[in-house]
This record gives sequence, structure tokens and C-alpha cells, in this order.
Amino acid sequence: MARARRTLRETGTTGVRAWTRRHAFSLLSSLGSLARYPLASLMTVAVVAFAIAMPLALHLALDNIERAAKQWERLDTLSVFLEIGIDQPGVDRLTSRLSTWPAVLAVDPISPQQGLDELSRQLGLEPVDDLLADNPLPWVLEVTLAAGTDRAALIQRLQANERVDSVLVDLRWLERLDAMTDVLGQLAWLLAVLLAAGVAVVIGNTIRLDVQNRREEIEVMALVGATAAFIRRPFLYSGLWYGLLGGLLAWAMIAAGLMALAEPVARLGQTYGEPVRLLGPAPAIVVAAVGGSALFGLLGAWLAVSQHLRRIDP
Repeated sequence: MARARRTLRETGTTGVRAWTRRHAFSLLSSLGSLARYPLASLMTVAVVAFAIAMPLALHLALDNIERAAKQWERLDTLSVFLEIGIDQPGVDRLTSRLSTWPAVLAVDPISPQQGLDELSRQLGLEPVDDLLADNPLPWVLEVTLAAGTDRAALIQRLQANERVDSVLVDLRWLERLDAMTDVLGQLAWLLAVLLAAGVAVVIGNTIRLDVQNRREEIEVMALVGATAAFIRRPFLYSGLWYGLLGGLLAWAMIAAGLMALAEPVARLGQTYGEPVRLLGPAPAIVVAAVGGSALFGLLGAWLAVSQHLRRIDP
């Protein structure tokens, strides 16, 4: 009984080793077949890389836009214009009262003189104090909202104050930005699906040509008893290599693009007074992109080689 179990265990171990050797041989031989035609293989890998890089770059751009938008404090700021003629003590009292509201994070008063100086700088003019008999600008309170604040309710409450002339808030462009990012996000997923199918088609077509070129070799292998799985295996690994190398090249292209854009984006952030740093894709996204590319390459190879093996009937 013990001898039978030992024999069964040795047989199982031998079978696993044989299976491993067969697949290792097919894996390495398929890589060698790619190396025999480096230009054609590189072109296929490049096409796969471009197909993977486009939706990945769009997703990465949207991710960085959302992260940068969260850093802009003025996105949650209201400009409260006070009535003309209010004095400094009145502004201080109103500022102190607004600061106690739970929906208000901070209140920064801007005097008419500060507003006039800022306007002069923006227009590139010299100070115009001497040219104006009276400063026409009112006091302005920059009200920073707390997270999750109902803007509409707060604006209505501010406008009800008798010392408030008007409340300026232009959030329409933020709503448009959110809507645009939603549309682009859906577009990124649609592109990912379409280009993933394109990856399978490109690799499948490459494998189909390889099968056609090796038709006589396949027929000879079939005559000497090779199974369909044995004949199919190297082509499947070739598709896997195409997809895997294409995914890795796509990731390298994205990394190079981030390095090239890092300095211009940093300069752009400085113009808004906020540090902006491009962040790369999360490791899970990279693994999903590279692994998905390899799987779609394997799928395309399977479909192509199965169809043509049926035609050849090995």
C-alpha cells in the first residue's frame, strides 16, 4: 500500500515537472520567435502600447485635475460686497459675527484701498489714488465655506443682512468642470473597452499571419502526432508576450510623459499660487493595465489560432 502511494506521488511529481517543462519551453520559444523578427514584433508591441496608453493617459489627466481642484481654496469662497459707506468698526463687527457661523470657515475683509491697489496691479497701471476724489469700491468680505456647506442657503442668509449689498459667486464654471470631467471619465472607460478590443484584434491578426507562415510546419507536426494544444501553445504565449510588452511600454510612455510635463505644470501652478505636482497612476491601475493588456493579447491569440487550426485541420 505504501509502495502504491509512493508510486502515485512520484507519477504526479513527474507529470507536474513534464507540464512545467512543456510550458517553459513554449514560453521561451515564443519569445525567441518574436526576437527573430524584431522590427515586426516591435511595431506590434508599439501599436498595443499606444492603444493602452491613450485611455490610461486620459484617466491619469482626469485624476490629476480632480486632485488639483481640491487644492484650490478659492473654489469654496464667496465674495460678499458690503454697502457703500460702512465704516471700519461696522466691518469688524460683521466679520466677527460671520466667523461664528458653523458654515463659515474663515472671513477675510478687503478694504476699498486694497481692492483699488489690486485692480491697478491687474491692469498694469500706476496707483490711481490721486486721480480719484473718492474711492468707488466697497468693502468686500472673502468668505471661505466649510466642507459640505449648502451654498444656496448660505448665500440667501448673507443677502438677508442689511449691511450686505450683494454676494458674488460664480460656481457655474465649477459645475461645468464637474460635468466635463464626468463626460471625459465615461469617455475614458469607453476608449478603454474599444481599444482593449483593438488590442485583441491587432494581436490576433499578427498571430494569424504567423500561423499562415508556419502552415507547413504545423501540418508536419500534426502528421507526427502533435496535439492541437501542443501546436496552439507557442502562439498563445506569443500573444501573451505581445500584450505584456505592450502594456509595459505603455506604462513607460506614461512615465516619460509625466516627467516631461512636471516642470510646465509646476510653473502653471505657481501662477495660481498653489503648488501642483503631477501624480502617476496608482500601482493597482498599472497592474490592471499591464495585466489586462496581456490577457487581451492571450484572448486575441486564442481566437486567431483556434480559427486557423480548424481550417488547417491538423
